[in-house]
Amino acid sequence: MNNTVIFYLPLGLEYGGQVYRKGSMHLATTADELAVQTSDAAGMNPRHRDLELLARVIDELDGLNPITSEILENLYEADFLYLQLMYKNFNGETETQPVISCPVCTKEFTVSLERLYEDMEIYKQEPVK
Repeated sequence: MNNTVIFYLPLGLEYGGQVYRKGSMHLATTADELAVQTSDAAGMNPRHRDLELLARVIDELDGLNPITSEILENLYEADFLYLQLMYKNFNGETETQPVISCPVCTKEFTVSLERLYEDMEIYKQEPVK
């Protein structure tokens, strides 16, 4: 069983003057869940709880580690939502993978969240000289 998944953030985490996109996440353990549930910082805010949980299960982002909730507070909303979906899918909290229909041929197919933003070549920018 593979207990780690590679992901690619749609927009990327801007932190310390760099943009981080490729990361890895491990399956959540009971210790991960318990630590977040007993954390005073998470309190009653479910979004902060999710942020802390993601900080525990994300192993690295393009070599950046450790990942903390303070670092993840810099995520764009699209990336935060993507990581929440990734976490739920990877940890078996979703019953099915998303099914979408082609707008041209109407054929339905399943989307793999793990590889959704893997090919980011069209978004990569050349360094400004």
